Order: sequence, then structure tokens, then C-alpha cells
Amino acid sequence: MNNFITWCDERTRDCMASKARLHADGRDDEAAFMQIRANVYGIFRTVYTAVKGDKPQLQARLTSIPAAWETALAQAEQHGDAQRAHIERIKLEIVAAIRHYVTNAQEAKPHD
Repeated sequence: MNNFITWCDERTRDCMASKARLHADGRDDEAAFMQIRANVYGIFRTVYTAVKGDKPQLQARLTSIPAAWETALAQAEQHGDAQRAHIERIKLEIVAAIRHYVTNAQEAKPHD
């Protein structure tokens, strides 16, 4: 799973590059959403490091951490807060991408 850090770093760089382009175009709201995406990749990169690459622990955090975001999304929808709901959906979208990567990533095996 060491490739996970590289994968997160690449996604974070992509998000930050998009953020810069959007900001330069005066699309500050969209730039802020790209920052949120980058932050979520950063959160789970940090979690990965904290759990020392233990896949089951990482997968557990991929469930426990977004639970609060799911609650926040439901509350935002209940109160008609479209912007807050959009932010929570972005976070959950990135978590889904991370889950997919973690579930499907095949680590290179050392050669004999």
C-alpha cells in the first residue's frame, strides 16, 4: 500500500493545480471546492501514515470519518443549505474514490 501515499499526493497536486487555474479564471467558488478535495486526500494520507499502512485500519477509518460528513449532509439537506450539502457531497465523493483505490489496489510483490 505504499503506492497509496503516491496516489494521494498525485491527486492532491492535481486538485491544487485545478484550484490555481480556477482561481486565475475568477472562479473562486469552484477553486474552494478543489481545495476541499485536496484536503480530503490529505486527511486520508495522514490517516494511512498514522495507522502505519494497515489496510484494515485504513478501511475502518474510511467508514468512521465520513460518518460525520454523511450526518452533516443530511442536516444540510434538511435545512435547505445547498452549499453545505454540496461540500459534504464533495467529501463523500473523494472518500468513495479512495475506498475504490484501497479496495482494488494491488501492491507489487517483491521478486524472488
